[in-house]
Amino acid sequence: MQTQTERINLQYDRAELKQILRYAKAHDVERNGRYDFLRLRPLLNIWTHAWNNAGCKAESCVMFSLEVDWKTATLMFVVLMPGFDWEVFVDELATLERAALGKSIYGRTRRESTI
Repeated sequence: MQTQTERINLQYDRAELKQILRYAKAHDVERNGRYDFLRLRPLLNIWTHAWNNAGCKAESCVMFSLEVDWKTATLMFVVLMPGFDWEVFVDELATLERAALGKSIYGRTRRESTI
């Protein structure tokens, strides 16, 4: 299996995107969270495990990388890492949106209807 890059073009209100990234920074893998944000690119990585201990850190891998466009407050691309599919991404996005914003905008948990 190889990585798969998908154009997603998910536009947020600028304040919502800032809140999502603020949440991700507060829950960085170096702080026992599941996210890391690379400002220069800008790229948000979602990891499989929080780095609560050395074992979790060793077992953890990046599931998804999201490319952010600051000018339009948009998530432009998602890179799906090997072993992770679109359904898992949409579920993880729902988790992140709900944690950061208190609501889901684009994400859906696998138990929710998409209708």
